[in-house]
Amino acid sequence: MKKIMLMATMMVATLTASAQYDAGTWSLNVRYGFTGATMLNTPDMDLSLALGPGSSINLPGGDLKASATGGHVVGLELEKQLTKRFSISGGLDWLMAGTGWKDHKWKDGDVEYKLKDASVKTYYLAVPVTANLYIWKGLALHAGVQAAYLTGARREGTVTYKEDADYTVSMSLSDRSEFNKIDISIPVGISYEWSNHLFVDARYNIGLSNVTKEKTYEDKDLKNAYLQLSVGYKIKLNR
Repeated sequence: MKKIMLMATMMVATLTASAQYDAGTWSLNVRYGFTGATMLNTPDMDLSLALGPGSSINLPGGDLKASATGGHVVGLELEKQLTKRFSISGGLDWLMAGTGWKDHKWKDGDVEYKLKDASVKTYYLAVPVTANLYIWKGLALHAGVQAAYLTGARREGTVTYKEDADYTVSMSLSDRSEFNKIDISIPVGISYEWSNHLFVDARYNIGLSNVTKEKTYEDKDLKNAYLQLSVGYKIKLNR
């Protein structure tokens, strides 16, 4: 029984111990995860414009509160350990940002409508550069700056209405002409790495630049704000 307990203790210690890296170590971090995004200062949606010009759906005027939208992030990051506790890293991420609006129901005469999953999604190739401080074993804090290039933008949403039968009209418009191509933000976050080189990473990006080419509600800039949650694997490049 004592041997079994000792073996179990050693196994737990192996799983929970974190990796330690010497100064001069280069690592490649591969990660994949999800984003939860909104745009700061997003105005309420005018429902009469929800599906864009030319829509045959009779949407009432009024405001629809902004919400959030979700997407994916995948990336590579090169990290150099300057000391045992401090490193710098630069990466290349493909990620989705944007914003959403809350689902909404209304009636126009005898016809019932439901607007669902309304969102504006923006897609970026991002280059984050961060300083990383390892405060306890594999637990690290991150802060830096990120420049991102807009690769696409899409408006999405679905309107379902019930008349003599159920009908659904889906909107999916690809148009990035109204958005600025470059977005600057500050990523801050925390991560933890185990001895098997698996890690979890949580980052929050605070937008600094205006997302759109024009000012928005009450002459305020529209800025990206999104949370990234990812899992990854660290590959040591030198021995």
